[in-house]
Amino acid sequence: MQHDASPGSFTTALSGRVLTAVLMFGIFVTMTLMALGFPEKARLMPLLAGVPGSVLAFIAVLQEFRKVGVDNEPDESARGNERQMLVWMMRYFLGILAFGFLYAGPVLVLAFLRFAKREPLAIAAAGASGTWAVLYGLFELTFQIPLFDGLVLEWLAA
Repeated sequence: MQHDASPGSFTTALSGRVLTAVLMFGIFVTMTLMALGFPEKARLMPLLAGVPGSVLAFIAVLQEFRKVGVDNEPDESARGNERQMLVWMMRYFLGILAFGFLYAGPVLVLAFLRFAKREPLAIAAAGASGTWAVLYGLFELTFQIPLFDGLVLEWLAA
């Protein structure tokens, strides 16, 4: 049985990349809409991420729908890249959950740039330093928004 791979088909809509883009768009739009109901001080952070994230995710959905008609079967390297990104996303989630944004964020950016993207150490260190500067300087100092410290630090402090 041959599947219809035209851009408007059901099979196209269920391709992994399109589904991921639609899911991310849904997450960002939901986060943005939920933030509108928060008190004024509490809505700043979700809106800072949600509004640009919604716009970029919508653009990604449009791009993925356009690509499906041209590139129906992803090659093995594309599948490998998708797996690698999923593994790194899980590392970020678990690292931030365990050690918080200020500690895990820069370390994971350094590791990603150095090992996954094979960037020189100076570039990876600059990325990690920039990450720390944004997290600490912008959120902690400028906006005075305390970031999540991680479960390990909470357990050690208890």
